[in-house]
Amino acid sequence: MEDKYVGIMLMSGVDDGLLLTFGDDAGSQDGGDWTLTIGRKEDNDVCLRNDTYSSRYHAKLHRRDQGWWLEDCDSKNGTFIEDNVDDQRVTGTIPLIDGQLFRVGRTWMRIQPAE
Repeated sequence: MEDKYVGIMLMSGVDDGLLLTFGDDAGSQDGGDWTLTIGRKEDNDVCLRNDTYSSRYHAKLHRRDQGWWLEDCDSKNGTFIEDNVDDQRVTGTIPLIDGQLFRVGRTWMRIQPAE
């Protein structure tokens, strides 16, 4: 398997500007998919402990078919992607466009290539 690396830039909240970098040893692997979890609980890959609008297990990022997919895990306050008019609530699993902002709880973030 080829090495996988990804950066997740936090774009708001107390960790604004923080770049989290993950290698293929983070998250979980299932077949060809690589999954990272996001939420308030400490055992998430992306822990948003200071975001009280984030659920304990809020969302997942899946790497498949050379792209990233965002999944809301039935969170109370929802997961959203930036849209030109209004933020769009995520239902099910949707593909992310490179550089697209998404919000988990009250924390905006984006995926960017890790260096």
